[in-house]
Amino acid sequence: MVLAESLDESAGIADFKALQGVWRSRGYGKVLLIEPDEYTLFEETAISCQETFTGSLDELALYYDDLRVSPGEQTFSAHRVTGVARIHFRRLKALPPTAAATRMHEARDPVFNFEVFWRTFDEHYALFDLKGVDWHESYQRFRPKVHRRSSREALFSNLAAMLRPLRDGHIRLHSPWGHFSAGALPSLYNRLERELEASSDGRELATYLDDLKAWLREVIHEEYLMKGVEHGAARLMEWGRLGPSTGYLNIRAMAGLCGRIGHPADDIRVTDRVMQQVLADLGGLPNLVVDIRTNGGGYDGVALRIAAYLLDRKRLAFSKYARKVTGFTGKQPVYVDPAGSGSYRGNLYLLTSELTASAAEIFVLSLLQRPGLTLIGDPTHGILSDTLERHLPNGWHFTLSNEVYEAFDGQVYEDTGIPPHIRLPFLGRRGREDGKDPMLERVLKEVSA
Repeated sequence: MVLAESLDESAGIADFKALQGVWRSRGYGKVLLIEPDEYTLFEETAISCQETFTGSLDELALYYDDLRVSPGEQTFSAHRVTGVARIHFRRLKALPPTAAATRMHEARDPVFNFEVFWRTFDEHYALFDLKGVDWHESYQRFRPKVHRRSSREALFSNLAAMLRPLRDGHIRLHSPWGHFSAGALPSLYNRLERELEASSDGRELATYLDDLKAWLREVIHEEYLMKGVEHGAARLMEWGRLGPSTGYLNIRAMAGLCGRIGHPADDIRVTDRVMQQVLADLGGLPNLVVDIRTNGGGYDGVALRIAAYLLDRKRLAFSKYARKVTGFTGKQPVYVDPAGSGSYRGNLYLLTSELTASAAEIFVLSLLQRPGLTLIGDPTHGILSDTLERHLPNGWHFTLSNEVYEAFDGQVYEDTGIPPHIRLPFLGRRGREDGKDPMLERVLKEVSA
């Protein structure tokens, strides 16, 4: 799949009208019912088929693009606009019997909710082996603790306890009255927590980290970007010059660049406009720093579109495959072409930290084969898989990692993160005491050598 495809070329309503019927996805646990004027999406496990979304065919055509239908119209595939995966669907004669059976269950039944939850992870979570977690053993341990009269608090507590050993930042459980994240805290958090304790500082860790990030941004503006800073993409991208030969671009997120969350096509249009301006201002310099140290992710499509403005030629960004009931889907290679309007060809210095996560890591992954690339900082966070969002009958929803990303050389960086070429700590004490940014200092030393 080539990411140069325009999101404007989305599948039309007429295309989906021609696909009326019932369809089951390969992987991803989806059943899609297409009717003359609307669609209904079901989430499926071996014991359930639960209706989760209904909408117009207009909405369906906005969610999927680049529709490809087999000659016999028994299969089709489409590119998911919010990510980079191509989802394949196979025609069914009718809705699975579990759809009617699911409607017969009491939606709040704790036992049924537990079973659907466990089955969803059992059939779709991609990283059990990597995490060293025996999910069947978890079932044997926690299933006896849940019964028809269990309180909602008891059910939530048991589900959270099952998730905790996975230590996966893409796993979240949400209810109307409580939320749980299974992510492991980066070592940066532990270091800053020790600083707070040693200094008897009363700030919360989150506040302390935000204050330090604001301090660093001010230092960069006042000490390094002395000729001014340009802003774009709802101020999520800013750029300027570190010196006569070196540009600087800070990308703070891979979503919301259009000013709103949940509009990936608009984000990509804004990305094109801003990156063209960045290259107009900085593209002629021999060196460019791209700072994604505080970028927690967003849309893979945005990440790869930015990468297109930094690549020298078409390159394999990565391959990905998804967990399904009986194993994994086939590998999908994902390529990125240089942007048609031109791309940056000089030396590229990429600054990363443990806060560089999700789609920001996909951005790094896509550039690993680029000549003249130097990674400086800490290893990235190590949560590369897309999040599969699922719902329980009782209305709770959760996310899980259902995919595996492989770098161009087959390396998997889930959990470990992508390592830098030059390791320097983010927000290290020495740099703060000196009022400097050690990573930018290292870049300036490299370019002046």
